[in-house]
Amino acid sequence: MAEPLLSCQVLVVGAGPSGAHCARRLAEAGLETLLIEQQPDWSVNDFSSGGTPLETLSRYDLPESVVGRFWHQLRVETTTEQGHWRSDRVQGVVLDFAALREFLAQACRRAGGSVLLGHRYLGRSALPGGGHQVRLKRRSDGEILTLRAEVIVDATGGARRVIYQPGEPRPAYQAAIGSELLVEVPEAVFEQWDNSLSFFLGHHWMPRGYGWIFPMQPNRLKVGVCWFLEPHALDLKTESYRFYLDQLLRERIGSDYRVLDAHGGRLDYCDSLTDRYHQGSLVAIGDAVSAVNFLGGEGIRPGLETGELAAARIAEYLGGDRRALARYERQVRQRFDRAWKLTARLGRQKYLVDPDAKIDRIVRLCQPLAAEDLVQILFHYRIHRLGKRLGRLVWLLLRGSVERRWQRWQARRASA
Repeated sequence: MAEPLLSCQVLVVGAGPSGAHCARRLAEAGLETLLIEQQPDWSVNDFSSGGTPLETLSRYDLPESVVGRFWHQLRVETTTEQGHWRSDRVQGVVLDFAALREFLAQACRRAGGSVLLGHRYLGRSALPGGGHQVRLKRRSDGEILTLRAEVIVDATGGARRVIYQPGEPRPAYQAAIGSELLVEVPEAVFEQWDNSLSFFLGHHWMPRGYGWIFPMQPNRLKVGVCWFLEPHALDLKTESYRFYLDQLLRERIGSDYRVLDAHGGRLDYCDSLTDRYHQGSLVAIGDAVSAVNFLGGEGIRPGLETGELAAARIAEYLGGDRRALARYERQVRQRFDRAWKLTARLGRQKYLVDPDAKIDRIVRLCQPLAAEDLVQILFHYRIHRLGKRLGRLVWLLLRGSVERRWQRWQARRASA
């Protein structure tokens, strides 16, 4: 066996927001940290709609330079309804995904960590004395590098390349495809969508998911759709997700635009929340543990939080506390399990089951709410902000699930 060319205490595989933030916190804790990214620069695969509440900046020490746009309005358009919630105060930001990743990686470097771009993770093997030997491939010339790490962090997203070995059984996943364009538009068009997060629901816009238009730098918009790869529960004829993206552009942007970037990817979400969070001295964070708000597709903020929690527990583990990594999983579950189960249940109901009439009613019921209330509901899962409308809304959202269970029970009884 060849001797390792490099060594570190912690290797973080994947420099998305979750991995890069985790590496930043590890380096700040004084740990010898190496962050690797398979892409050669930060502009490649610049995929994320990036909408998040304002406190994300202060909570994770992020500068204004990573902000694409501030917003203070929310819009939801269904097949027949339009909801619009305005506030006089800034409610959140649309993050510049590439700028965010670059800032976090540079923060890791400033704290004493190392960053390798253009290196692909190939695999790992256990070393006799503890730790892991890892093989990397430099994409520019194909050279194989070998290194030793005491702890490996899997931040490879839905691929989960580290926490699972090839061929190892995995949980069942709900798959979704996201496709997003960054487009340049005339100033008059940009002003229609500036300062707002705009979502598009219902069977006209996306029968198996949702669409969005978010503002970025002046005269630039992010336009995208999310498509769930599951047969539709309703008897509807659907087109490809590209059809609905083109339709959103045509009907809400017009023909006068220029595509600056096109990106996308697949997300595999574990509905049962049985992801592997750690195994020995392997730790998974971000999308690798389904750290996503299924209802709204928000992944950056929960990814940052899982990365931060993991970094703290890894520092304790390397300090001699061998139970620390198990505490990481418990902490994440205490923080998110109930919220993720709720958003997954509501999201599946809304995107894959509900008819247009029910989706329209939900928007009408929410119309009297303040923008601040809607932010609390969407981003902080504080359903109680619905007040007197809570019982009615939850009944509308969950009734379909009860009806399906009743139908399945009747079918089993008839076949017995």
